Amino acid sequence: MTQQPATTPDSVEQTYDVFADAGATDALGGNIHVGYWDGDPGVPIAEATDRLTDLVAQRLALRPGLRLLDVGCGNGLPAVRIAGRHDVEVTGITVSRRQLATAEKEAAAHGAGRASFRYADAVDLPFEDGSFDGAFAIESLLHIPDQTAALAELRRVVRPGGLLVVADLCRRRPFTGADAALLDGMLGVYEIAGVNTPEEHRARLAEAGWRLTDMTDIGERVRPSYGHAAAAFRGLAASLDAAAAERMGEAADLMEAFGRHPDAGYVLMTARRP
Repeated sequence: MTQQPATTPDSVEQTYDVFADAGATDALGGNIHVGYWDGDPGVPIAEATDRLTDLVAQRLALRPGLRLLDVGCGNGLPAVRIAGRHDVEVTGITVSRRQLATAEKEAAAHGAGRASFRYADAVDLPFEDGSFDGAFAIESLLHIPDQTAALAELRRVVRPGGLLVVADLCRRRPFTGADAALLDGMLGVYEIAGVNTPEEHRARLAEAGWRLTDMTDIGERVRPSYGHAAAAFRGLAASLDAAAAERMGEAADLMEAFGRHPDAGYVLMTARRP
């Protein structure tokens, strides 16, 4: 795994706060993850990101009354959507106090009493063994330097037989030369600890005691997300001070270049706790 060693919960929180201050979340339709396009490039980014949430929910084999853990819940939209549409209880965790406050407001505004949120680190979860029927992590593991430790904690708090669904970036092949510089830029600007190859994703799940049941690369379906994000970031830059505009422009350039790279993949993984 190509890794950004300085990534910490505090640095991740600060990075998300910077992008929130600039209005990046609103510009992307509210969700803080990629969208999914299935043949219609004209679908708005907000609808496409909800589609990605729905794909994760489908893999969780949901039925009313189940208890789920949302690892890295962001602003709470996925948890609220899944709780409301499937009549399940979702507990979201985040290392961003601002995201926590936003998620709580989102749940209150949409009447999703079955979604709740708390400040917690995925490598040290404040829950009893077997507290949840399942868990999901949408673009959160990539911010955690020790993914195996986080996955082991998730295994601990999910009951035997429970499912874990992970949606995350991947490198289809190692990035070398100029490509490695592009990846390093992405890691630094977006405070990403590392981007796994599919083989590394498999290995970390196995090391943590999960049994992988499916891994699907949907990279081509999410690829328009990067162009949407780059355009939104460039639009925001005009309203920022010089230093912030430069950082937003750099973020846009990196996002666009990464999105064009043929080895930039995106995996949906389903695993079961034995």
